[in-house]
Amino acid sequence: MSATAGSATATAVAVAPTPPAGQWSLFWRRLRRDRFGMLALVFTVAWLAMIFVGAPVASHILGHGPNEPFPYAVDINAKPAGPWTTVPAVHELHQQAEYATEKPKPPPGTPNTTLVLGADGPLGRDEFLRVLYGGQTSLEVAIGASLFALLIGAVIGGLAGYYGGWLDGIVSRLVDLVMAFPLLLLLLLLGTTATPNLQHVTLGVFHEGVVSLVVLIGVFTWFYAARIVRAEVASLRRREFVEAATMIGASDRRILFKHLVPHVVPTLAAYGAVLVATNILLEASMSFLNVGIGLPTASWGNMLTSTWGSLLTQYGYSQANFQPWCTLVPSGAIFLTVLAFNLLADSIRAALDPDAA
Repeated sequence: MSATAGSATATAVAVAPTPPAGQWSLFWRRLRRDRFGMLALVFTVAWLAMIFVGAPVASHILGHGPNEPFPYAVDINAKPAGPWTTVPAVHELHQQAEYATEKPKPPPGTPNTTLVLGADGPLGRDEFLRVLYGGQTSLEVAIGASLFALLIGAVIGGLAGYYGGWLDGIVSRLVDLVMAFPLLLLLLLLGTTATPNLQHVTLGVFHEGVVSLVVLIGVFTWFYAARIVRAEVASLRRREFVEAATMIGASDRRILFKHLVPHVVPTLAAYGAVLVATNILLEASMSFLNVGIGLPTASWGNMLTSTWGSLLTQYGYSQANFQPWCTLVPSGAIFLTVLAFNLLADSIRAALDPDAA
């Protein structure tokens, strides 16, 4: 009798059903099958590590920072030196004649330093370090503004979608109003009038000018996130699990944060990756309009501006002092970053598709 009971118990254990995979487990399983998605994820993580961790390491190894000028890194016509150039590590010239045809010799015993990607322009700053530190600034603006916009959009859209009624009507009209403004023109106006007081606010973490752009861009890019969250929440609040939670006396706050938010987060993650890529281009555009990150702080946008000038102070092309990498390097960094985030966003969207196998 006991042997029969033990056999039945063993059989029951052996055929016990496997618990179903959770939402995040399914998401990760689908994402790993996407080769382009995994490639974009690996590249994005490695690129962020190179920018945020590699920049100070490279600065320590090279022995200079991104804002230090090297007058010997440009010739007498202010043409910057090329990649892998070794120049004297001095930051100013001494006793240069007014009509000299070459730069004076550096003092004896002057140490040398290497410019991996050459100089960035007439000041002779290190292009390689400015690309890395400029990436920090651009990504701080893009990621910070995206998180800020997603937070605003999630709160406003979640409340509108859950409660509906007059609140939904007000939010919908507010979103329509904000979307009607020409974004770049509005950022130009407010960037020159409302945010100069925030230019030097760093919170001890960010570069100068980052906080003001995060606030400015975030305040005027939340509307798509709000629409996404509103539509998701309005659909989910009629589902059975929400009705069950309401019947057992769960508060609105618990239903929103415990039951609805986890369903919205994956969709916001996909949109957030697109928004980061968009904000990188937006920061570059604002720099061209003279309301971006101010010099000497580097960003990918103002690196291009310092080469070609801005809308208000344009520089004419001159073969005597033009070097192509001053344009190609920051442009390539912007292109690779935007491409990686867009591919990652597309892979996240595909992995979140409930019809995916």
